[in-house]
Amino acid sequence: MGDRFTLTSRISLHDVFNVFMMNIPLFPLTVFLLPQGITRLRIFEPKYLKMVSLAMKQQGFAIVYDNSKGDNEDYQWASWVDIIDFNQDNDGVLTIDVQCQSLVHLTNISTDEQQLRYADATPFRHWSGMKHDQVTRQLATSLQQMFEKQEELSGLYQNKFINSPCWVVSRWVELLPINYQVKQLFAEKNSYVEAKKLLARLILNAN
Repeated sequence: MGDRFTLTSRISLHDVFNVFMMNIPLFPLTVFLLPQGITRLRIFEPKYLKMVSLAMKQQGFAIVYDNSKGDNEDYQWASWVDIIDFNQDNDGVLTIDVQCQSLVHLTNISTDEQQLRYADATPFRHWSGMKHDQVTRQLATSLQQMFEKQEELSGLYQNKFINSPCWVVSRWVELLPINYQVKQLFAEKNSYVEAKKLLARLILNAN
């Protein structure tokens, strides 16, 4: 293994919505990420190595859910991420940890000579201002127990905002093997209550 480098996010969460529009690369993946969510990616295709280089110099990139059809018109929103950690393996494979700064609406998708896609991305608000209740406290306890059992997952989150119900519900939505067609409903700003109800049924066996 090579040396691991940890980065401080160059994008302040407080300043996310001061960004009006930006043109950023797109990375199609079967990954669903909500604000403050973190995932680890392996990068080896030349066009995505280029994407990482651009992202480090500019404003990150966007993860779009890959429906395997390659239809540009399906990419209406994405998870705008910043690179917070990276590692170069001895076999030459780049590993990066990325954190979602915001969800973004996508327009004007284009493709360069390497078939790397770009889009104009505009941040939009997600859940905020919620308070813990009996359900979310139980979900928080269950999430903490999962972190204790899964060291690799826990290692991604140096800061765990268990006291934030929005953070707890978001992490559960990401982690559970729910169909994407259901998950994408929870990208909407007003979907918090429905997400909490679904998690209560699936995790807490509540009616």
